[in-house]
Amino acid sequence: MTRILTIIALLFATPAWAGYEQPQFEVVLQKENLAIRDYASVMVVEVQVAASRRDAAGDAFRSLFKYISGNNEDNLEIPMTSPVAQTQVPKASNNEDDNWAIRFFLPRKIIDEGAPLPEEDGVNLVNLKAQRYASVSFKGTQNDKKVAKYSAQLREFIVQNGYQVSGQPIYAFYDPPFVPWFLRDNEILLPIAKVKIE
Repeated sequence: MTRILTIIALLFATPAWAGYEQPQFEVVLQKENLAIRDYASVMVVEVQVAASRRDAAGDAFRSLFKYISGNNEDNLEIPMTSPVAQTQVPKASNNEDDNWAIRFFLPRKIIDEGAPLPEEDGVNLVNLKAQRYASVSFKGTQNDKKVAKYSAQLREFIVQNGYQVSGQPIYAFYDPPFVPWFLRDNEILLPIAKVKIE
């Protein structure tokens, strides 16, 4: 019994993703679970899938994981990073499902040394430019009800601080699958730009 309580305490005390490298950013403004951040440019490995928002990450995860596990031109094992990011992109066909880009961020050391090219078709390296984002953090699952609630909260925060949304939302998943759903850390990020005063 003591052992189980210790494990539970550790799960609550230390996020499972705490040991993973994350994209670099500077906090411009923080208010509870809401923030404005400046992210540095970064390279990601990306797979695009036609699926629902809830299914897209699961559909792409295997190909991305194979890439960092050595399915690349150098047979190089690449450390896992956090978060896994998901964003909507234009549809490539007349498929009824939306098209989503699922991304793993590459560690800075790998980027500096030259990231190996993927061996699998449909897996691509993509450079993301530096960008200012507004973010909202929350626990649990990313079900439609929570996404709607926190997206509305985030958009209000953006307007209150003199910004406007300049692109598609990014859904960020920080924890590995073994973490219980109620302990999982999530974020929604929106790219933003300062409102121009005429």
